[in-house]
Amino acid sequence: MEIDLTSIFGGLITFWETSLLVAFLKFFLFVYCAVLFINIVLLFMHRNVTSDLRMSFFQAKRPFARRSTLIKRFEAILSRLESGSESQYKAAIIEGDAFADDVLKSMSYKGANMKERLESIADYQLETKGDLVEAHALRNQIINDPTFTVTKEVAEAALDRYKHFFDEVELFS
Repeated sequence: MEIDLTSIFGGLITFWETSLLVAFLKFFLFVYCAVLFINIVLLFMHRNVTSDLRMSFFQAKRPFARRSTLIKRFEAILSRLESGSESQYKAAIIEGDAFADDVLKSMSYKGANMKERLESIADYQLETKGDLVEAHALRNQIINDPTFTVTKEVAEAALDRYKHFFDEVELFS
C-alpha cells in the first residue's frame, strides 16, 4: 500500500481554497484579531502609558504638564527677588515651596502636607530630597516666626534648592 503524498497535499490545498468551513474560520479569526488590536489600543489610551514609562525608568512618577506654564510660574517666583523687599523674599520662598509641593503631589507622593510627602520619599528616588527638606524648614521658619529675617542671598539659595529639585524631575526640560 503506497501513499501518494502529492495527491494528499493537493487535496488539502483544494480543501483550504474551496471549503466554506475554512473561509468561515479565516473570517472569524480576522475579526477576532481586529477586535484584539482595537482593545490593545484602547487599553493604552485608557492607561497613562507615559506615566508608566517614567515610573519604570525613575522608580517614581514624574510630573507631566505644559513646560511653558511651569516655566512662567517659576519665573514669576524668581521675579520677586528683584524687588529688594524682605517681604517679597519671604513670599518667593513660600511660593517656591508651594510649587514644589504641587509637583510632589503630581508625582503621587502620599501625605497630608509637604513634610509628610518628603518623609514618604525614599532617598534613592530623589537626590535633592535633602535640599527640599532644608528649603521647607526655612519656609516653616518664615511662617512660624514673623520676626525671622530673610536676606536676598538666603532667598536665592532656597530658590536654588527648589530649582535643583525641578531640574532633577525634568520639570523644565
